[in-house]
Amino acid sequence: MKQVLLVVYSIIVLGCSNHQTFILNDTEANKYFVSESIYHAIKENQIDKSPLIVINGVPFKYNKKQDTILLPLKKSDILNLEFLNQNSSRIIYNEKENAGAIIITARIKG
Repeated sequence: MKQVLLVVYSIIVLGCSNHQTFILNDTEANKYFVSESIYHAIKENQIDKSPLIVINGVPFKYNKKQDTILLPLKKSDILNLEFLNQNSSRIIYNEKENAGAIIITARIKG
């Protein structure tokens, strides 16, 4: 039942919005874990539709015009997920970056 709801939710998110879907390099059940959190943050106006993504302090480069962005992480690798509003991300990361930021702290594999 959860998988069916996840598929329906994904179709709604992909079909009814203009923002990207961020998916993890993980199993089908965990694939949309980050995207759900990001969609909620966009809905709450914490971030905009094309946020800066920072993984372990390093900005993640992605094509902001793509619909689907594959993050090189698994759900089990993510330790913390935080959001910076537009003003904070502009001050901390870049004068031009004004869509907010997603800060991901992940396990370092070594």
